[in-house]
Amino acid sequence: MARILVVEDDPAMRDAIRSILERSGHDLSLAGDGAMGSRMLRAGAYDVLLLDIGLPFVDGWEILRSLGTGRTPSVIVVSARGEERDKVQALDLGADDYLAKPFGADELLARIRAVPRRAHPEAVAAPAIQVGEVVVDLRRRSVTRSGVEVRLSPTEYGLLARLAREAGTVVDHRTLLRDVWGPSHVHERNYLWTFVQRLRQKLEDDPHHPQIIVSVGSRGYRLGGPPNPER
Repeated sequence: MARILVVEDDPAMRDAIRSILERSGHDLSLAGDGAMGSRMLRAGAYDVLLLDIGLPFVDGWEILRSLGTGRTPSVIVVSARGEERDKVQALDLGADDYLAKPFGADELLARIRAVPRRAHPEAVAAPAIQVGEVVVDLRRRSVTRSGVEVRLSPTEYGLLARLAREAGTVVDHRTLLRDVWGPSHVHERNYLWTFVQRLRQKLEDDPHHPQIIVSVGSRGYRLGGPPNPER
């Protein structure tokens, strides 16, 4: 079961989330404001952060900015702000997912179940895939660039590993969204675009002219060049 920190200032919402997650056996910690949530994040280790945006003392945007890159926990923003611009801003600041209030228990649990799938995608027989100076070791779940480890968030790694399992082959947008975020996200192109840009910033020599993660028209993305037909 996941170790989850819930940062939510509405007592009724906090109690509802606690009831849902405790019944499912998760290891749960609760914070009623942003300052407390920030202290708990610094002091503890969590798999998932459920983060409201409109928090007293320290708001959710500031908490997202403070997390940095290559970090755990995975962040699911839980907010009454359902506008597309809020979702895009949350993703740009490092959130992995966005759940608009109100939501049902099944939807919340489905989002949490997707977290370990992204962080620990299925292993494959091939020990490593190399594209240029980038090596994706699927067995060890590590990524290096020119021999230096690249720190990735769980979702960044999950997306890269999904592409690596079919390196040289185009993986369409819907398949990537379904396999990395889940079936409810197959139309969420903003998720995919945002995380591809994050990976390019970390892996490419020139993110504006990518050679590692390549866009293939409107079809999808490919890790590296196409397969060599002579092999």
